[in-house]
Amino acid sequence: MSNGLGAQFIAVLESLGMASRLRQGRLAARAGQVLSMSLSTSVVVAQVQDGARTHRCRIGIKAFTKPEWVSVEKALSGQALFTARLLAGEVPYEMFADLGLRLFPDDMRELAMDCTCDTWDMPCSHLAAVCHLLADLFDQDPFQALAWRGRGRDELLSRLGELRRTTRETPPIKGFWHSQQPVTVAAPEHVERLDAVLDELAPLPLEVRGERVADLLRPAYRRLRTPRGPAQS
Repeated sequence: MSNGLGAQFIAVLESLGMASRLRQGRLAARAGQVLSMSLSTSVVVAQVQDGARTHRCRIGIKAFTKPEWVSVEKALSGQALFTARLLAGEVPYEMFADLGLRLFPDDMRELAMDCTCDTWDMPCSHLAAVCHLLADLFDQDPFQALAWRGRGRDELLSRLGELRRTTRETPPIKGFWHSQQPVTVAAPEHVERLDAVLDELAPLPLEVRGERVADLLRPAYRRLRTPRGPAQS
């Protein structure tokens, strides 16, 4: 077996105590005893021949929740390299770890295994044989591992395409600096008010006949604007 996704799957199962069963199952798988196998969301169903009998095996796993898939899709759409690796036949395994997820379980309690054989000690060699074929399937098509967790190839690629289109089509925030039309700001009309200097001064604490001195001085300042006539010789 290659060092691809299938090898990672087998390595995880061996770490969960299935090493001896997997050795028995490898022989059965190589002998062609797995007659059929189908994979759908959360479950793999297979028919395994053992002598004159054929046993039905099932391997179940919990699909990722909708929020978990949203995080996976965002990570894939946000990193073109991840999607490129996936399309090239390589699942970015470390991406799931970064998201706090596991593509393959790290506890046997996360796998539901049953077989119609009368072996009490599960998983039996029939189930182990199915695991080897499942690993081969993951090597041939990594999208099958994702389908097992709830997203088939077509659905996943469609969602990634929608996310990228949404990102490209999102309009920029509208505001002054993003205006599409030139903004013309009219220059303020200049009005010369010589009496404005009185407004800049601190209030004078003087009054004449009840009127503020500043108000009495305004007419004088305003008359200063009157153009002077030509100089007389």
